[in-house]
Amino acid sequence: MRKNILILSLLTWGIVACKKELLPTEANIEAPAITLTRVTKPVLFDFTSTGCPGCGSWGGPTFTRIADKNKGSIVPIAVHIKYGDPMITAVSNEIAVNRTGPRYTPQLWVNGNNGVVLNNSSIDGNASVAKMDSNIAALINQEPQMGVGVSSLINDELLSIRYATETYTDLEGEYSVAVYILEDKLIFNQSRAASNPYEHNYVIRAANNGAFGASMSSEHLRTSAQNDVTLDIDLDENWNRENLYAAVIVWKKDGENYSIVNANNNKIH
Repeated sequence: MRKNILILSLLTWGIVACKKELLPTEANIEAPAITLTRVTKPVLFDFTSTGCPGCGSWGGPTFTRIADKNKGSIVPIAVHIKYGDPMITAVSNEIAVNRTGPRYTPQLWVNGNNGVVLNNSSIDGNASVAKMDSNIAALINQEPQMGVGVSSLINDELLSIRYATETYTDLEGEYSVAVYILEDKLIFNQSRAASNPYEHNYVIRAANNGAFGASMSSEHLRTSAQNDVTLDIDLDENWNRENLYAAVIVWKKDGENYSIVNANNNKIH
């Protein structure tokens, strides 16, 4: 297995953006080794905003229910956009632009499929949930083209995130790997929420190399090719280390957009 150790700077966003310092090589720590399993994990995106009434009354609660129901089998990510939302990041805006078709909030997507069913311009909640349940089940039962795993470790003020991939069939095209830091229990008021202040979960806080990550080399797209990479990151003072997740998505470039190949996530300890 080829193993790469990368030291990089991540742009992180809390209320105020800040730039991370490069770490010296000798500061590296090792996240746990990864054993890849041949499974597909769909990504559930919640395109949301604190200023969106429907996000508070339907989008957010539905996102939470589906995430809880499929815990361990999917990768939930809340993408905050629009209306001066305090959790907007450059990464969330990039992911939002990657949507095809009509773009609005609330919108829940399973990988590249909009799960919202409209009936006379209103959201049909039951039909939407049934559609997303069906999409999630179909993707979970799908044979993956590439396995993805992630582990993490916190040592003092240093966060080490490790990801691994294994390719199961020869692939052609442009592929990339993105690592995201997500945070739970961010407290902000939410329009039309059942109660305020409101707890926001799976919120994007940072990513490596932009929204769609670092390019994969052609050698890692061949059958049985394996890759193992560790990223060492300074913990941001705006993050609560008890509430952090690492999520990894393998993307494929399709024209002007990106589609999801596979994903995984890990609670950071």
